[in-house]
Amino acid sequence: MAEKIEIAWTMGVQVKGGPRIALSDAISVDAYDMIEVEIATDDVAREVQIQPASAAQVQLLMVRSDRYGEALTYKLGSAEDSPEFKLDAPHLLIGKGAVAMLGATPEALFFTNGLDETASIQILVGRKATA
Repeated sequence: MAEKIEIAWTMGVQVKGGPRIALSDAISVDAYDMIEVEIATDDVAREVQIQPASAAQVQLLMVRSDRYGEALTYKLGSAEDSPEFKLDAPHLLIGKGAVAMLGATPEALFFTNGLDETASIQILVGRKATA
């Protein structure tokens, strides 16, 4: 049996003059991938594979960029009716329930860059071998 991989995470938010919330924990996965890709200006629906097959179960998905904006987007599918997510800040989904908010098991992300500069994207995916 393969050894489990632990991905530790920490996050914190603070309202200026208000409450502060700090969280940290770890999630156990069977495998992970760290993907780095350049999305050029005017790239439309550039496919980035994030897991080998639908049998894998994504438990953690982080998408970050060196540039953010409403014109930098990604979808789970290339079809026009696929939901589009604006990469206007880092995205971090932890746990099967959070990843399920995407509406489908992500196998690939399709990026569109309408920004004025190339965006360097980092994607961290943690997954279980089975459901």
